[in-house]
Amino acid sequence: MPINFVKSDYFSSSFMKSHQVSAQEIINSTDDLSTQFNPILIDNSTKQQNEPIIVTAFGHFANNQIKSGVVTWIQGGLWNLDIKNIENKTLDTSNMTADFKANFTMIKPDGSLIHNHKIDNFKSDNVIFAGNDVVVVGTSDILSDNGIEFAQVPITIHLMGKNVLGLMIDVNKTGGHFSGDNEMFGTLISGVGLDESDSNNTNTISSLTEAKPNNSSIVNSMAQMTH
Repeated sequence: MPINFVKSDYFSSSFMKSHQVSAQEIINSTDDLSTQFNPILIDNSTKQQNEPIIVTAFGHFANNQIKSGVVTWIQGGLWNLDIKNIENKTLDTSNMTADFKANFTMIKPDGSLIHNHKIDNFKSDNVIFAGNDVVVVGTSDILSDNGIEFAQVPITIHLMGKNVLGLMIDVNKTGGHFSGDNEMFGTLISGVGLDESDSNNTNTISSLTEAKPNNSSIVNSMAQMTH
């Protein structure tokens, strides 16, 4: 089966107009993030030869953190998502798992308080395919410039229409540092295997629902993530 390559451009003008402050300058000023991410991309290409990675997606963040209609932080950086289907030939079963990594910079609209964060050590609890959307729920450590700042933070990764990323970070575990009226948005730069995942959507959702009765509530919550 041929592997399709999915690619999207930067935010459309209509999407960017919905934000009060552009984060493009942050992306242009964080070339070091690309350098930090290169080992991750190289490592992923090696894993594809040895592990059953069925979906891999890479993109950038260009987001304004908004509270009560006011931009409080501008965020820009890079993210990477891998989804694997690990088969147990002895038990004739399969298990969907995911790995998520991200680097991003946060800065105030006046140019102050610039600092960096890294999302690492991600452990997935649920991987759900629903039409053109992918939802991954799990926990991760969030590092700052001085090391681990928040440990085992619940996060939800929502890849919408195979092109837009929504990242929700637990407010209570992070002292509200990443809280806002919207989740953290990003867009897809490139992806492999996204179209092939469509053929397994029904089976994936059914098997996950049988193993995890609460998955239906996660799928239903996607309807509330309108943008």
